[in-house]
Amino acid sequence: MEELMDNELINTSAIETIDSREVAEMVGIQHKDLLKKVRNYQQILESAKLRPQDFFIPSTYKVENNNKTYECYLLTKKGCEMVANKLTGEKGVIFTAKYVNRFAEMEQKIKLPKTDREILFLSVKVQEETAQRVDVLEEKVSDLEKSTTIDSSQQHTLEKVAKTTAIRTLGGIDSRAYQLMSRKIFSNIWRDYKNYFKLGSYRDTLKTDYENAKNYLESWAPEVNTSLKIKEYNSQLAMNLDYNN
Repeated sequence: MEELMDNELINTSAIETIDSREVAEMVGIQHKDLLKKVRNYQQILESAKLRPQDFFIPSTYKVENNNKTYECYLLTKKGCEMVANKLTGEKGVIFTAKYVNRFAEMEQKIKLPKTDREILFLSVKVQEETAQRVDVLEEKVSDLEKSTTIDSSQQHTLEKVAKTTAIRTLGGIDSRAYQLMSRKIFSNIWRDYKNYFKLGSYRDTLKTDYENAKNYLESWAPEVNTSLKIKEYNSQLAMNLDYNN
């Protein structure tokens, strides 16, 4: 819709406005009384060399079954603010709340896609934003996994694997090497483990390293000198058993 004012054609469909009849109803006054106020505001603005049409756009309307044309105004947001500023107390607060809500509704309608092209564009935009949020979420999950340590059940499993490795390395729980060196072997296993994974305690093992941790403990072997010592102790026991027999 276009309105002609002072030889200037105004495209009112591109401007968010509220009909003066609706404004009068919001304020709680007669429409004719609001028109008088608006005309007075127009004169003041014109004398100050300001554009009245930025606030109040002249318009007309017809009543059903009546060919007569009646005067009205389309109030922009600035125009509503001017009217609100002249109101005091509860009436001013209520009108301000109503016109702010009304313009918010119009802004929402303008934002909604209307053509197939706009709908397609919005769909693509939503998909892109969703993909970005998913990427961020996956990154956060990945960071969380990288910083999450093993639970008590997994800690217990590592302890069992380390114990099994130590017993096997020492030649069994009844071996002489186990009796004499078990404490040393357990200490060496966890020392090497912490050095390898750069940890202060095996309990600080990351969940992402859990499978590697089990494999490490299962394949752990002592240093050469320690291996020779184990063999020596177990050989002594075997010799003693042969001697006694």
